[in-house]
Amino acid sequence: MKKPLLMLALGLSTILNSAYAATYDATPSGDGYQFSSSFSGDTSFNDYIRFSTEGPQSIIASVSGSSGTTFTFTTFNLLDLDKNLVATGSVLNGSPKISFGFLESAQYGNFYLHVVGSSVGATAGYNGTITTTLVPEPGSYALMLAGLGLIGVIARKKVRETV
Repeated sequence: MKKPLLMLALGLSTILNSAYAATYDATPSGDGYQFSSSFSGDTSFNDYIRFSTEGPQSIIASVSGSSGTTFTFTTFNLLDLDKNLVATGSVLNGSPKISFGFLESAQYGNFYLHVVGSSVGATAGYNGTITTTLVPEPGSYALMLAGLGLIGVIARKKVRETV
């Protein structure tokens, strides 16, 4: 008798409080990527969004929940391909209607953006962006400084010649 009741309770808790877990690819867009997820009913979610960078790039990511529901983000982190923590994002849950996460890091390779949270409402969802911009390598800075120094020497030489 206990086993059927336990199975019924487990089934009801699964139906009444769903949990979503997904791994999906971010969609390339402009200078980075876009991502979104939607679900129905009161739920918790634990999603991994895949993306990659070529060469050292600054990564700025943000996520926000839909405004028609009560949203809470608990985790918004950057993970490597083996799902090890690379950078911790900030989670701002100032308003119960909408929550926001922000992450900034300079990296290179294949990554996951890890989004964890919960929502209360009939239909819920979140969307976000990942913006990537190239970070100059130290050699580029050295070359630029050498060029500026050379321009300074030439300009100084011309000033002396005119005097």
